[in-house]
Amino acid sequence: MRRLIPLTVLAIALAVPAVGYAVVGGSDDGTLSVRNGIGRVYVNINGSVVGRLGGKAAIQVVDPNPNDGLGAEFSGCDGMTRDKSTSTTYCQTDGKGPVVRFRAIGGNYRILIKGHGIFVSAVGHGYATLNGWANDDPSIDADGTYSVNDGPYKSLPDYGGTIQLAAPSGG
Repeated sequence: MRRLIPLTVLAIALAVPAVGYAVVGGSDDGTLSVRNGIGRVYVNINGSVVGRLGGKAAIQVVDPNPNDGLGAEFSGCDGMTRDKSTSTTYCQTDGKGPVVRFRAIGGNYRILIKGHGIFVSAVGHGYATLNGWANDDPSIDADGTYSVNDGPYKSLPDYGGTIQLAAPSGG
């Protein structure tokens, strides 16, 4: 019992700085949210990205430095995930199986998602290129929405658009 108390104190002492760093993040971090996207979402970020693919879609995650974060993880992509190289992982869903969830935490990542039912939340700094498919397919009347730095949601750009992920100015 006496050894348990110092070990508990040590564990708390080591955990507090890590949790504090994770909550605070960097002062130049911005946020991106994509809801029910139909099209193409490319995120080049130093930070974290989580999301899900609710329809027919594919995701490719490039992690150029496997030592700077937790790497890419997928769930619901059994049998459809493959490593294209030591730094690139690919997952494809046919839209009939389970929802695919993914995360890439605390590192430098280049993530490309194409398809339907794209939901993404990202925090960090870098940039994103968004391209909705509403004008490419006349049967699609809505191509999803996005928000940057907790701003109002807007329709995904029909012909592509690049946005910077950084902290809002003046704040």
